[in-house]
Amino acid sequence: MAFNRDLKLKKPIVEDYSYSLEEAFNKGKNETRDRYRAMLFMYQNQLEAITAKHDEEREVYRVQGKLELLKELFKKDARRKEKNKLKTELVLAKEKIDGVKIPYVDWFTNV
Repeated sequence: MAFNRDLKLKKPIVEDYSYSLEEAFNKGKNETRDRYRAMLFMYQNQLEAITAKHDEEREVYRVQGKLELLKELFKKDARRKEKNKLKTELVLAKEKIDGVKIPYVDWFTNV
């Protein structure tokens, strides 16, 4: 009987893990909050990279549109300098697109 009485008096969570139920709940709440903050931070970084890439793609399409318009308006030699300038702009814009990297976020692994 002494054994059963000892079990009733013992607080297993406090004595084994050195914190109470309230502290355990708060610890779990804080860890959950930190995990979701980390997920939101990763999402924010990914969204910023996608937005930057989209801006660079818009620049490429703008220059390509100018080139197509120039080809239609002046079939041969009329604006050779302008055409060459736009071609170099297009090459630079495409290089900028290649420089923008979007981070991969694996949403199914633990943070």
